[in-house]
Amino acid sequence: MENLHNKVALITGGSRGIGLQIAKHLAAEGVHIAITGRNFNHLEDAVDELSTFDVEVTAIVCDSVNKEDIQAAVAHTLETFERIDILVNNAGIMHNSSFLDTTEEDLMNMMAVNVFGPFHFMQEVLPHMIAQKSGDIVNMSSMSAVNAGPTSSAYSASKFALSGLSDGVMREMRQHNIRTFLIHPSAVLTDLIGEVTLDPETMTHPEDIAEVIISQLKINRRTFVRTNQIWATNPTKL
Repeated sequence: MENLHNKVALITGGSRGIGLQIAKHLAAEGVHIAITGRNFNHLEDAVDELSTFDVEVTAIVCDSVNKEDIQAAVAHTLETFERIDILVNNAGIMHNSSFLDTTEEDLMNMMAVNVFGPFHFMQEVLPHMIAQKSGDIVNMSSMSAVNAGPTSSAYSASKFALSGLSDGVMREMRQHNIRTFLIHPSAVLTDLIGEVTLDPETMTHPEDIAEVIISQLKINRRTFVRTNQIWATNPTKL
């Protein structure tokens, strides 16, 4: 299996939720960590948690809708670690409303974060991975990119777009020994989904997503899982 020790990971939206759990699980494997987020205090708290692992950790305030922020985040990571082996495009936003109540601004905001953010991060990171002749890209999509809900048309549109973007990148980058994973989680217990009305134990948890990603990254380099769907085993509602 692939040895992750001493690799470098850049994780967007890494200060809380799924992103922080991915960072912790990677750090436990000996991966050096760079995380981005918009909130300085959340990033500080995350760095404190990650500092308990025997790895180097850095954090960058970065708004994923700002191309200059993204360029600066990648440059800082490369300056700190000299390479990026794993990019996790985890940062995302969600807005649920009926289609007729959804504004153009709602759609544009979700496209800016959920599609253009990963687009710019990949464009900044991939030339370095190509030069290394190795790398892994993890793109966090959603089951909403597989089955749109009645109040998730704009969110689903952004995740469908990310899935298409990721699939195209995967087909181009295989020749460079770069693997591209597309992750479709179902309802995950995070702040992103808002108020939780279900029993938490009937939902997928952030650490479950992290464990799946780690297992995929550790697969022998000659192969990879192109896409997967992660579901709760015993949901209250189907």
